Amino acid sequence: MAWNVAGLALEPARAVTWLAALPDRPGQPYYRFGADLRCWTLAARLALELLARGRFVPAVHPDAPAAVWQPVLSAGADQERVQALAGALPPVCRALAPAGADPATYPAPDALALVTGFLQAGADALIRRWLGETPAAERAGRAPRPVPGVAGRWLEALAAPTAAIPGTPAEVDTLRTRLSAWSAPVVQGQAPAAFRTCFRLEPPDGDDAGDGASWALHVLLQAADDPSLLVPAAEVWRARGSTLRYLNRRLDHPQERLLADLGVAARLFPPLERALDEARPESCPLTPTEAYLFLKEGALLLQESGLGVLLPASLAGGARLGARLRVRSSSASPRAGAGGGLGLSDLLDVDWEIVLGDQPLSREELHRLARLKVPLVRMRGQWVEVNPERLADALRRLERQGRTLTVGDALRLAAGAGEAAPGLPVVGVDAEGAAADLLRRLSGDGTLEELPTPAGLRGQLRPYQVRGFSWLAFLRERGIGACLADDMGLGKTVQVIALWLHERAAGLAAGPTLLVCPTSVVGNWQRELARFAPSLRVLVHHGADRLRGEDFRAEAEAHDVVITTYALAQRDAADLAAMTWNGIVLDEAQNIKNPATRQSQSLRALRAGYRIALTGTPVENRLGDLWSIMEFLNPGYLGSAQAFHRQFAVPIERYRDAEAAARLQRLVRPFILRRVKTDPAIIQDLPEKQELPVYVNLTPEQATLYAAVAEEMLERIAAADGIERRGLVLSALTKLKQVCNHPAHLLGDGSALPGRSGKLDRLAEMLEEVLEEGDAALVFTQFTEMGTLLQRFLRETFGQEVLFLHGGVPRAARSRMVERFQAADGPQIMVLSLKAGGVGLNLTRASHVFHFDRWWNPAVENQATDRAYRIGQHRRVMVHKLISAGTVEEKIDALIASKRELAERVVGTGEAWLTELSDDELRGLLSLDRE
Repeated sequence: MAWNVAGLALEPARAVTWLAALPDRPGQPYYRFGADLRCWTLAARLALELLARGRFVPAVHPDAPAAVWQPVLSAGADQERVQALAGALPPVCRALAPAGADPATYPAPDALALVTGFLQAGADALIRRWLGETPAAERAGRAPRPVPGVAGRWLEALAAPTAAIPGTPAEVDTLRTRLSAWSAPVVQGQAPAAFRTCFRLEPPDGDDAGDGASWALHVLLQAADDPSLLVPAAEVWRARGSTLRYLNRRLDHPQERLLADLGVAARLFPPLERALDEARPESCPLTPTEAYLFLKEGALLLQESGLGVLLPASLAGGARLGARLRVRSSSASPRAGAGGGLGLSDLLDVDWEIVLGDQPLSREELHRLARLKVPLVRMRGQWVEVNPERLADALRRLERQGRTLTVGDALRLAAGAGEAAPGLPVVGVDAEGAAADLLRRLSGDGTLEELPTPAGLRGQLRPYQVRGFSWLAFLRERGIGACLADDMGLGKTVQVIALWLHERAAGLAAGPTLLVCPTSVVGNWQRELARFAPSLRVLVHHGADRLRGEDFRAEAEAHDVVITTYALAQRDAADLAAMTWNGIVLDEAQNIKNPATRQSQSLRALRAGYRIALTGTPVENRLGDLWSIMEFLNPGYLGSAQAFHRQFAVPIERYRDAEAAARLQRLVRPFILRRVKTDPAIIQDLPEKQELPVYVNLTPEQATLYAAVAEEMLERIAAADGIERRGLVLSALTKLKQVCNHPAHLLGDGSALPGRSGKLDRLAEMLEEVLEEGDAALVFTQFTEMGTLLQRFLRETFGQEVLFLHGGVPRAARSRMVERFQAADGPQIMVLSLKAGGVGLNLTRASHVFHFDRWWNPAVENQATDRAYRIGQHRRVMVHKLISAGTVEEKIDALIASKRELAERVVGTGEAWLTELSDDELRGLLSLDRE
C-alpha cells in the first residue's frame, strides 16, 4: 500500500556527521533507535572512516559532466562491510516510489545501490564542505599553477558548491577516460578476478645483520579462491600462447595480467620500476631501507589495490621487541608482609627487561641494535624490525624508570593497556610471592577461596551466591572496588547482606556502611535486611524529618547500615562526606552513568574503605557508562574520560575494533562479576520458578490520597451493616488498590502517568533490565482500566509495541495476539487482565511474570503465572509480585505468607473473607503505616 510519511531532508554532509555522532543507543534509557537509523549510522561511520583513511579519488561522474569525489573501497574488508550493510538494510529504507507510482508494481530501489550512493553523496559533500571551510589565504598558498582547459574547470568544480564542468561532451569524455586510467591503480582493486599478482618479500641469506645485504621482492600469480596456490613469474613467461595450465588450473592471458599489475604496483611502490626494466621480470632487489618501506607502506597500498602480499613469518606478526616486567611485593608498601592483602594502590618492586619474542636480550645486544643504521636486522636467527632512534630512546627511558609500580599499573600493563616506552609494548608481567597470588586471582586464573555462610544469615545461599559473596569479600579485604552485575533475580541483595554479616563477624567493619539506592527500592532493602539479617542495625536516611549535621553523624555511627537515596546523596552531600564509611554500596549503579552530574561527583568524593556497585546493566547505552562506574569503584584505573574515549569508546563503538574490545575486557574483568540465568553453572543452582516479592514505596501524592480514602471509607463502614457494609468493605479494598497502582487509576482523569506511582516507576526500571537481556515479560493486572494505562505508559516509555489482552478482545484477535507474542521477533511485553489472561494460554516466550496488583487468591495468581511456567518453557521463570509498602497490600501479603495453608483454604475463595472482619481489624488492615 502507498503511505505518505513526513520526514526531514538533510543536506548530505550534515546527514553524515549527525548520523556518525549518534551513540549505539539513545541517551534516554526508554527510547530505542529503529533498525533503519542504526543501519544509516553504520554507513555514515564507514563514510567518515574512508575519508580519514584517504580512501577517495577525484573523478568525473560516469553519467554527467560533473566533478565528484569518489570513495574507493579496499578489496576485502570494505567491500564485505558494504555488502553486509546492504544485506541488513531494513525494508523501510527501500520503501520509496515516485509520487503517483503504483507501489504494487514499482520496483524497490536496490539495497547495494542505496548504500553505495549514500557513501558517494556523503563523501563528496563532506570534502566540498571542508574545502569550503579552508581559509582563502591558506588555499592560495597551496594552490598549484592554473591549469588551462576542461581540466582546470574540473579542478575548480571539485571545490565549488556546483559540480558541473563547463565544456563540450567530447572534452568531458576525454577527461573522464584519462582520469579513469590515472586512478586505476587504486580503483581497480574493487574488481574481483580469478588470479591476481602477488609480491613475496624474502630476506637475504647469511647471518650478518648489519651488512646492508639486498632483499628480494619476488613476483608471482596467486589464485583468488586459494591463496596457497602460487605460480612463479618464471612459469608465466615460459607459457606459450594466451593460456597457462598449472596444477590443473587454467590461467587466461597470464603475461598481460602480470605486466599490467606490475605497472600498477610500480606507481604505488616506486622501487618496483626497476623490475620493469627487465624483459621478463621475476623479482626486484631492495635495499634494507626499501624493504622496511615496503613493510610499513608499500605492502598496505598493494593490498588495498587488490594485489597479494606475502611477508616473512618473523616480520608478519612474529617475534617483536617488547618489554617484560618482573614484579614482587615492595618493602615500601604499607601492606608489605600482609600475605595476599595487597590492593590496587600498593607498591610493587619492578625490574624491566627487553625481550625478542620470549628471549631476553643482553644490554650489549640492545646497544648494538641501537647503533645499527638499518631498520631490519637478523638477531638469533630471526629478522626483527628495529627503529634505532626509538630503541635508544626506550633504553634511556627504562634506565630512568622508577623501581616501583602500583598493583593497578601492573594490571593495566598486563592487560596490554600501556607501553614501557613509545613503540615498546609490554609483552608480559611475571610476579613473585603475594603479588603473583593477587595478580593470578584477579586475572581469573587463581582459585577463589569460598567462605562459609555467615552464622547470622537467616536463609540458605545457593552455590553461585556463595561464590559471589566470597568474591566480594576477597576484593573488599584489599580495598578494591567490585561491580556485581548479576542478572535480575539472581540475588545481588542477599550476596551483599552476606558480606556485611561476614565482615562484622570477622571484626573487619570499621563503622557503618552506606547503601545508596533509588527511592523505589528503599523499602525493599529494609525488608530484605529484616528478613535475612535481623541482627544488623539499619538506619533509613530519607524523608523530610531526616537527621542532619552532628545528629545524623551520631545516629549513623550507632548503626551497621545506613540507607539513603541518589537524590539525597547530592542534597545531603556535606553530611555524608563528613563521615568515613566502612564501605559504600550503590544499588542500580547505572544511576551514576553520567560522570559529570553533581550526584556522581558527590558519590565519588565520599571516603570509604571499599566500594561496591550493583547493576544488571553495567553498559546501558555506551561505554562511557562503564567508565563512570569504574571511576567510582577504582578511581584512575581506566585513565581519564578523554583518554578512555579515545582508546576504547571510539574504536569499539564506532569501528567495532575487536582488539580494543578484548583489551578492555582484560582490564575490567577482575572487577566485574557478571552471571546470567543461562550460564550452565547458574541454571543448575536455580529453581524452575522463582517468586520474588518487590516492595515499593508510595509517592507523597499516593500516600496522601491513600490516607484520605482509607479514613473516608472506614467512617462509612462503621455507620453501615449487613450487605451494605460488606459492599463498602469490598469497595474500600478496590479503591485502595487503585491508589497503590496509580492516582490516575482511582481518579480516572486521564492525567499524566510518569513519576506519580512507586509501582509504575519500579516496573519500568525492572522491565528495562528485562528488555536489555532480550527477554520477554507478562504484566498481569486485575483491572482492565489499569491495563489500558499500563499499555500506554509502557509503549511510550520503551518506544515499542505493547500487547494488551483483556476480556474485550475477540477470539480470533486473541489467537493472533498470542501467536505474535510467541514469535521470536514479536513484541517483548504483553499486559493481561488477570481474568481474561489467567487461563487457557501458552505464553512460554516470557521468562518474567509481573503481578502489578495482587489478587489475594493464591490459586488464581498461580494460574496466571503458569501461562509462562508450563510445558514448553525451557528457561527459569522469574515471578515478581509488586507490593506497596505500608498498605493493605503488604499486610495481606504478610498474612498469606504466614498462614499459607490456611490462606489457600480460607482466603482462596477471593476477598469476601475481608468483609467479616471487625471495624478495629479493618482499621488495622486498611490504614496506612506511616513508617
